[in-house]
Amino acid sequence: MKTMIWGLAALAFVALAPAAAQPPTAYALPASAVHEVVAEGARTYKLYVKTPPGYSRPENADRRYPVVYLNDGELFFLVASGAPLLSYYNRAIEEAIIVGVSYAVGEDPIASRQRDLTPVADGAIKNETGGAADYLAFIAEKVIPLVERDYRADPARRTLAGHSFGGTFGAYVLLTAPDLFANYILISPALWYADHEIFREEERYAADHRALKARVYMATGDLEGPKGGLKGVDLANDQIAFGAKLRARNYDGLVLRDEILDDGVSHSTSFPSGFLRALEWLFPPP
Repeated sequence: MKTMIWGLAALAFVALAPAAAQPPTAYALPASAVHEVVAEGARTYKLYVKTPPGYSRPENADRRYPVVYLNDGELFFLVASGAPLLSYYNRAIEEAIIVGVSYAVGEDPIASRQRDLTPVADGAIKNETGGAADYLAFIAEKVIPLVERDYRADPARRTLAGHSFGGTFGAYVLLTAPDLFANYILISPALWYADHEIFREEERYAADHRALKARVYMATGDLEGPKGGLKGVDLANDQIAFGAKLRARNYDGLVLRDEILDDGVSHSTSFPSGFLRALEWLFPPP
């Protein structure tokens, strides 16, 4: 009898005890999706896609949107998706689809970006470098077709955006396949890479071309050079020199805006403000 009483008491205690606390759910980014794409050589990349607030509204069912393709997706996709929201709500800029491209799945992020985003090999860097041509082919042949098949993307208004080595890659694409994108956002581009290889790339392009049809926005922080204590590299003055070189060519069709972000902007803080300023310039309200 005692055993039965204790058993019933235990059951009652279990019934009355509060349920074990469930862990809180993770935040999910609204109107977003993740796609996996396999590149030549069996490397896999993730595409993080964010559609803007008006994308699913019935009145926009036939509307096509500009798309911003963004390198370093793990670092900058959330910033790029969130930064324009207030501007959208205030109707200060046109809405756009944001596509962040990840690093190669399963690889060290630094090694992945150093390979994919650099135009030529540089023995001064221990990881593999110089894979920009293959990465560009992946973007052109796999990423863009998927986005333009599955989303209401406007092929005439593609934008390529990147920071640091991502900006170097953007400059490389501008000078080797400029027609692939209408717009380029180059934030703190590492133009110093491989003894300023991008400057030589521009010289090769200029030897055979009089036109460069693109809108290009460049921005670098005022602390990304000697003013910020950097030694050996000067991103701010490199950008100024590159912008001056592009203007001196007087390329037909090139529209360039370049600026140094002042009041203490470092390499770590240049992307959010530069990116939003670029969107305001490239996509004024319709």
